[in-house]
Amino acid sequence: MPHIFFVSLFSIIKQLDEAEAPTENGYTPHVTRQQTAAAASPVKSSPVKTSAVSNGGAKSKLAAAAASSHKVTEYFSVRRSQRAKQPAGKLRRPADQPGPEVEAALERDHDRGLGLGVRDFPEKGRGVVAERVFARGEFVVEYAGDLIDVCEAKQRESDYSMDLSTGCYMYYFKHKGKQYCIDATSETGRLGRLVNHSRLTPNLQTKVVTHRDGRPRLILVARKEVAAEEELLYDYGDRSKESLKAHPWLSL
Repeated sequence: MPHIFFVSLFSIIKQLDEAEAPTENGYTPHVTRQQTAAAASPVKSSPVKTSAVSNGGAKSKLAAAAASSHKVTEYFSVRRSQRAKQPAGKLRRPADQPGPEVEAALERDHDRGLGLGVRDFPEKGRGVVAERVFARGEFVVEYAGDLIDVCEAKQRESDYSMDLSTGCYMYYFKHKGKQYCIDATSETGRLGRLVNHSRLTPNLQTKVVTHRDGRPRLILVARKEVAAEEELLYDYGDRSKESLKAHPWLSL
């Protein structure tokens, strides 16, 4: 009997030692009754659905979602651009290439039919007035004359200076890196040469365009709306001391 009691006591002590034995981290975990019961009970695994069932369910869910979804256009109207579409294969016209109406005006050797008239102005002499309304940016008249290079222009200026009765109607400009001059000194009946100067209140401005023959042409366009009977004016751009001394009206 004592022997049996000793064996039972030894078994109980061994069980307690194993229960209180430290883990690898150096501490003894506290095991609850629920954890012990859970560890003892077998884990039931849920059955795995086959791929056919899984795919069918996914498709049915996608179909249901698509049926219940709404497009933004169901609530808001679609805004269409009002901008005219460029015809296929048609290139945009370069900025220095004139339109058909301007091109036709450059082909003529007169300025009749443009809506312009010549008037005499005190202290200025002849000038040009508008006989109709010109819209902003609209072609008004060409500064027509001889297109020459700078060397020939300087020679002509020297010749003109010898005759005080002859004015000088030369306009220098640069186009595509090259310097040009249009000499409109000769009386040709063209009206661009008669448009007077204004630094303070110009209603026209110069613009260089390329003719179909490749040569630059100088035109005057409205920088704002021009009323009928209004004198046409543009800035000559000459600010040299010599010119201002000889022609004080260039500062006006």
